[in-house]
Amino acid sequence: MSSIAPSGAGSNEYYRSEEEFFHAIAAALRSEYQAIVEAGFLLQIDDPFLTDIFADPALDASRRHKRASMFVEAINESLRGIPEEKVRFHTCCGINEGPRIYDAPLDQIIPYMLRIHARAYSFEAANARHEHEYHLWERVKLPEDKILIPGVITHASNIVEHPELIAERLIRFAKLVGRENVVAGADCGFSSQATYRPEVHPTVVWAKFQALRDGARLASKQLWS
Repeated sequence: MSSIAPSGAGSNEYYRSEEEFFHAIAAALRSEYQAIVEAGFLLQIDDPFLTDIFADPALDASRRHKRASMFVEAINESLRGIPEEKVRFHTCCGINEGPRIYDAPLDQIIPYMLRIHARAYSFEAANARHEHEYHLWERVKLPEDKILIPGVITHASNIVEHPELIAERLIRFAKLVGRENVVAGADCGFSSQATYRPEVHPTVVWAKFQALRDGARLASKQLWS
């Protein structure tokens, strides 16, 4: 079950500092996170706002580091006492089907993403602006007992990916981080809220999910043959 990260819960109007504001939100969201886990669900924290930091031209490297660290600290505070194996973290570069020229590169985000107390990490990998970034895992070591959920279908195109391409994408990651440490995922959800009109038609969405299923089966067959 998805829930918003502290960074997505609004803007500060009453607290003395941004740090105080985010820690207050973290304390409030902790109750929601705990309720999700206690109900028997896996908790997925959705945080597209982490990537925004690294695409904001108004922030220099020092301010990006400070803000990203603040976001991570707030998430970890909200997860205090919740087992990591019950938590997935998702970040992305937005839901639109636009040119995506200014997406934040994953290599800037990974160091902060891996500091979050989650078992699995979900991120964009099928988006044509990001597919090459699987090479990052050639030099970035995935911590022990962690799982990657790379997007192998994209929410930013009406083209339905072929199952064989989906399988290839999964196998690339499996060869780098281990076949037991990869789960097939989507780049992002196809609608950010119930009232949002998706740019990808629902009939295409379901065709993409079917291709995701078939591609995952092909990858599993090859990896466990």
